[in-house]
Amino acid sequence: MSHALSAIDLALRGDAGGLSFLERTAAIYVLDAATTPGKLTTYGWWNFLNDALNEVERYEASSSPPDLGSHVRLLATITRRVARRPPSSDRRLIGTCLANASMSHMHLLASPEIGQFLVQNNDEMRERNMGRIASIVFDFSFYRTNSIRRSAFSDPVALEQFCGVVAANAVSTGPDAVKYLIADWIVPSIESLPPYAVVAMMSHISIEAMGKGCPVGTKAVIQSLLETVLKKAVGPLMTDALRESDGGYSVLEIRDTAPSGAKMSQRIAALSFRALESWCRSTSTGIVQLRQIFSSTNINILETIADAMYSDAAIVTDAVSDLLDVLLDFCRRDSKISSGLDIAQSLLGMMKHSNQLDLAQQLTSENRRSKIIILSELVSAIGLQRFRFSERQRIGDNAVCRCLARMAARILLEAEDDIKKGSMETSLDGIFDLLFKAMSHPSLDVSGIALEALSAFVHSEKGLSTRLLPLLQGKAIIPFHLVSGEDINGFEEYRNFRERVLNDALVACYEGCGLFFLESCCSAIEEFCIANQSSHLPYQFEAALFCMIAVSEEIAKPLRRYQHDGSSLINVDADAQQTSSFLERIVSALAKNAFSSTSHPLVMARMCIFLNKYATVFPLCSSENTFETASELALSSFNRSLEGGNYDAFLDSCDVKSPLSESCNALQQLLRSCPAHFSAPTAMNALENAWKMPYACRKVDIEDRESLCSGLCYVISSLPSEQWSVSVENLAKPLVACLSVLAKEADTEKNCDIIPSVMKRISHEILLLSSIVRYFDQADVSNLDDGKRALRGKVLVTLLNRNWSCLKHIGETYSSQEVVAEAIGRLLSDSLWLYKSVEELSFLRELSNLAKTSMLGIAKTNKPTSLPSLLLFVKTMVELHGQNAETSLQTNDENSFCREIVVDLIMVSYEAVRLCPRLDVTNGSSDASTQGSNTSTDLVSSMFATLSSCAKHCPRLLVVLAKDDQPLGELLRLSVEAAPDALKAREVEVALSAVAFLEMLITSASCLTFDDFEDTKKSAALSALHRTMSIIHTNVLASSLVSVCEAASQEVVGPTINLIKSILKHSQWDQIEGSIGSALNSNQFKLGDAAREIMFDNLKQCSMNGYPPANFDGIIAEIWQMHQTDDTGAIAGGEAVAEFVKRYFRQQAT
Repeated sequence: MSHALSAIDLALRGDAGGLSFLERTAAIYVLDAATTPGKLTTYGWWNFLNDALNEVERYEASSSPPDLGSHVRLLATITRRVARRPPSSDRRLIGTCLANASMSHMHLLASPEIGQFLVQNNDEMRERNMGRIASIVFDFSFYRTNSIRRSAFSDPVALEQFCGVVAANAVSTGPDAVKYLIADWIVPSIESLPPYAVVAMMSHISIEAMGKGCPVGTKAVIQSLLETVLKKAVGPLMTDALRESDGGYSVLEIRDTAPSGAKMSQRIAALSFRALESWCRSTSTGIVQLRQIFSSTNINILETIADAMYSDAAIVTDAVSDLLDVLLDFCRRDSKISSGLDIAQSLLGMMKHSNQLDLAQQLTSENRRSKIIILSELVSAIGLQRFRFSERQRIGDNAVCRCLARMAARILLEAEDDIKKGSMETSLDGIFDLLFKAMSHPSLDVSGIALEALSAFVHSEKGLSTRLLPLLQGKAIIPFHLVSGEDINGFEEYRNFRERVLNDALVACYEGCGLFFLESCCSAIEEFCIANQSSHLPYQFEAALFCMIAVSEEIAKPLRRYQHDGSSLINVDADAQQTSSFLERIVSALAKNAFSSTSHPLVMARMCIFLNKYATVFPLCSSENTFETASELALSSFNRSLEGGNYDAFLDSCDVKSPLSESCNALQQLLRSCPAHFSAPTAMNALENAWKMPYACRKVDIEDRESLCSGLCYVISSLPSEQWSVSVENLAKPLVACLSVLAKEADTEKNCDIIPSVMKRISHEILLLSSIVRYFDQADVSNLDDGKRALRGKVLVTLLNRNWSCLKHIGETYSSQEVVAEAIGRLLSDSLWLYKSVEELSFLRELSNLAKTSMLGIAKTNKPTSLPSLLLFVKTMVELHGQNAETSLQTNDENSFCREIVVDLIMVSYEAVRLCPRLDVTNGSSDASTQGSNTSTDLVSSMFATLSSCAKHCPRLLVVLAKDDQPLGELLRLSVEAAPDALKAREVEVALSAVAFLEMLITSASCLTFDDFEDTKKSAALSALHRTMSIIHTNVLASSLVSVCEAASQEVVGPTINLIKSILKHSQWDQIEGSIGSALNSNQFKLGDAAREIMFDNLKQCSMNGYPPANFDGIIAEIWQMHQTDDTGAIAGGEAVAEFVKRYFRQQAT
């Protein structure tokens, strides 16, 4: 192959060089001064396209041409993208090419006529290529089947893409080109042009016209040509294609190589509907307006749509579905307008109103009546498809079944309000029958579509919920072929369907037939508990439990309103009593089963989830034994899971947590819902055994142990206060003993392969100790007085002091290990809340010293991944004690000791971050080859979060912070200087943390005073603050404005807008005018002078007035949105910018 096809061939094979060559050729021009010495030419995509087309034609003229279908498809795809670039952008690219080459070929480019000549040559090359492509797509020979050999240009996909090329070129050239192509060329010659090319061209013209970069006036031309195109081109070709697709092949038909085997007439019909859809979308035409357009022709558009529903080609029915979606969306919009006019009419009341309102209301009333008639016809038409649905399902045509279900669901949902009002003029039996058939379809795509529609009517249609429930229960059973785990994607699809679509449908069904729902599920569970074992029983059992879990919140809400009096519910209505009795029956049946049916890991896990979801309801049941039985079931499941085998592989295939994990979660909720129930000695012994079990078998994950710890802390908190100390010590005893043993093992271990596992176990025990501190301190605090809260803190402080030497040794020695540092950081953060008074200052100092030692040790080992958890401790310290440190800046009272601790922590943390390998937040990397983007993200965002906390709780302290050998405020200055790079970071977390810090700093700085400082220090503090704010007024503001003109993540745009408003609000215009001007005049702003002026004026108005204009956020958000288009260069003169300028200039003028 020659050079053009060789490059395409390499790209098709995935070669990086081939792909790069095509991308660069499509994006830039190069100057060619070597091919013909003394004669300059440029080479770009249009030259490459010309060469490629020549090569394809040359190969096809040979006796045995290769298959070039894929090459032509790729060529057409890239060409369409390049054709979206307007000729003016092409000329700018050539200008850039000449400017770049001027230094090396200055003697050849001395004359300006040479540049003009090169631009003109490129324009001619583009036009010549467009002519060649148009001749290809309008050539009947590429659509005939009687040719001896098939051309690569006969591929329907390539032909459609080439039609898209011509359409994109016309739209990017300007509205006059669009009008000429349609009105002066295609429509007058429609009888002599291939129908496929005509409808493809029409479809792609309207699609391209919806782009943000389309030239000004394009949408107006599209609107003016709407009736002409629909009446003279799309409509007639659509009806002819539908008629031909019902019979045999016409003269112009070919077969596609795709598996669908669609006839050309079917492709034309599908493209016709696509064209109709895109024209309606681009002109905001709804179904009522569309019917009016065709009313003057012999085409009944509703009958045409109904006829298309009978098509056996999925591409046709899918196109009709998309068309109905668009038409009905605009129909809904019109309904909202009608509702607004009704509201306006009612508000006017007896007041005199204008004739315009009467006319508008009359028109909307007529549209409303037309809409009801149209929806009735559509309901009737789709209802007739129920028999054909069964036929297509029988032969396995899932695609057509999906399209029919989609159309039925969309029509039904659109007619929902009219159905509930009784306004429909046809029977609903047909459409409901079709949707119930679709609900029973084995494909999740089909049944999910039907399910969402039917769920919306379970309240309004009598008997629908009871008819729907058995189908939902059947869908809840995991298909047997998915259990093996071979079809991983299939199970993931089913899991998503069940957890989202099916779950919502079950809730809607329960709301429609609550007691029937409970009776059905309860009876099923009771039956499964006594049924003989079979291979299908576990999955049926699990499905019944799943149905009960799905509606747990709806069941629990009304029951939680009632108070338990020790034996029964008081003030309970009949429904609540019946609901309670169903739960009692289910728990009783599960207990009597004695794990004969519930021993299956999937069933056991689902049973524990059921106990978890209803844990707060069981104490409210009429029978006291229900809660006790549920607790025994959860504990038995825990013990049985420890004794059982490893089901991880099986459960992973079903995407379900292990029974052990779910039993721990269930126990946690049961212990927390009624902790006093477990204070009896027998219950405490059982819980103690469960707590110590992981040390014997090591099967319980740390997350599950933390869940169990949470519940046990609630139980201890319910004991008399004099028992707290002993109980907490007993709870911590096994983990403290384990920590001591593991620390000695780590100190003596020399095998590097064993140390990571030891570190992991150490971190787990520290995390458990942290959980004890957190959960016991916070358990049921609403019922505690201040004395008992203080007593809890002392119990925990005593526990930590008693074991501090071991913890300190671990922190100082092994904090360079990430898992240990994370655990230590969490323990320190949770322990901070225990400091209540100055008497415990030594405890606070110990926490701080361990954090400082750990951070400096981590910094020296160049392992920054271990720092974020300790920075969280610093952040928490500032949040809790920063204000005390702030108030003691000029005093030596008791808070001055707290200030010293806070200052030391901030300085040490900043120094630790500074000592780590240099981080490049703009690309998420660091100098150390072992560090990845997560390191940069976590560390930088954690440091900014800490600084943000300082700016909020101790801003004056932050302003004056510096090392002894540095000027005052140096830490703050360096932090603010790093912020502009963080604003440009790819990682959202880094950018958001920097924005939060800057906004908090600006807000706090606006009201700072240093009047209590001595004169020298006051002057230094004010000078430091002024330097910092100067950086914000220049670099930070400019970076913020640039970030909304670049590909910033959408999550960052809103906070960045708020940051910009804060800077403007707290700045003088002369301080920021220069940075705003430089940002808006940079290359990043691509929307033209008018949009730049609007942006500049709004920024100025915000700064001058001290508050933003009403449309400020919308303007910047639109600026960002318009910058997210492709890089064709068309945006600055586009329709979107023109509308933006027109809208906001008008608002400014008013």
